[in-house]
Amino acid sequence: MGIAHSALRRDLARAVDALSHQPVPGDAQRVAIAQHIQAMMDFLEIHHHGEDAWLWPTIRTLNPAAAEVLDQMDADHAAITPHMGNVTATAAAYGKFPAARGQLAAALNDLRGTLDPHLRREEDDMMPVVASTLTCGQWDAWEQEYYIKPKSKKDLGLEGHWLIDGGDRAVYDHVVGKVNPALRFVLLRVFGPRYRKACATRWGADVPVGPKLGAADSTHQPEIIGSARRPWRTRGEVSLHIDATPERLYDLVADVGATPTRSREVQACRWLEGLPPGTVGSRFRGRNRAGLIRWSRVCEVVTAKRGEEFTFRTVPERFDPTRRDSSVWGYHLKADGTGTQITHYYTLARPPQPWLLTLYGILMPHHRDARPALRHTLEQLQAADGVRPTP
Repeated sequence: MGIAHSALRRDLARAVDALSHQPVPGDAQRVAIAQHIQAMMDFLEIHHHGEDAWLWPTIRTLNPAAAEVLDQMDADHAAITPHMGNVTATAAAYGKFPAARGQLAAALNDLRGTLDPHLRREEDDMMPVVASTLTCGQWDAWEQEYYIKPKSKKDLGLEGHWLIDGGDRAVYDHVVGKVNPALRFVLLRVFGPRYRKACATRWGADVPVGPKLGAADSTHQPEIIGSARRPWRTRGEVSLHIDATPERLYDLVADVGATPTRSREVQACRWLEGLPPGTVGSRFRGRNRAGLIRWSRVCEVVTAKRGEEFTFRTVPERFDPTRRDSSVWGYHLKADGTGTQITHYYTLARPPQPWLLTLYGILMPHHRDARPALRHTLEQLQAADGVRPTP
């Protein structure tokens, strides 16, 4: 599951990057990107159908105690589906009309705002339940019935390379090991060149593709943008054990007005008119300062599940070039012994324009890697009133 999720995250990020940077894609690349995005939405629809049709109902029957997390999975799917439809429609339009590029980038960004938190919940909360409920034989039979049998050998061959793209040795061995030696030869020698050629058309010949067999084992390789000499991390996370309940910590992080007490840059946060503060879809404006630089952004709550997850995104603006980017920031909380394991994370869902990225790197070099700032926030949270530090 983690491998499939990583492939989706990777190519959604590649698509947003290709659509948001100069030079704009030419006709051949534009059509290739549009077709690939539509194919990814088809993959995601099939992926969700297999879960909704068999996996979640089976877990409900075998493990009634999992009802709450299964309800969250159902709610997530319902929230994601309209965004998938919008992406499919705008991708089809972009395949015909270059002017739809901005709308497609915005649609992808909106999708990622709901999809990224769901994928994380599925990996962290749902998959341990699945692993403790199903046998390996049941899992394999489900995969075979819903994800392998309905697809042609060609589809599976190209999908295999899509899954191992960017993966480490563990990912490679898991995917390639599912095929017998004869088919493995075809998978690697026939479909490998086809996949690389298709990637060169849609992403550009300079974008590296294929497995990273020398990399350390991980199904979540950090994505890097910018130059190799001074790269930018597009996602990161920091975890800390704090001796307080998940509900207490949730109330602290969801109180965005108190964010300046934990952040070196945030000066103020104020809820805006509209939905009740702290609910999904509610918005607030954050005002920030780094040295002599000041800026503000409107943020929107994406996930609000007390004691478990609080996530928000910066809302991209259409006309201001300095606010067309979007990032997702969140807190994942899990009871751990006498306290809580809290993970603070971020994902750069829609990077700034290249010239802005360069400028930000000069003026605010610490923004290249936000993990030290995440750790500072958690340490300040640990020292907050009413929170006992872990000995």
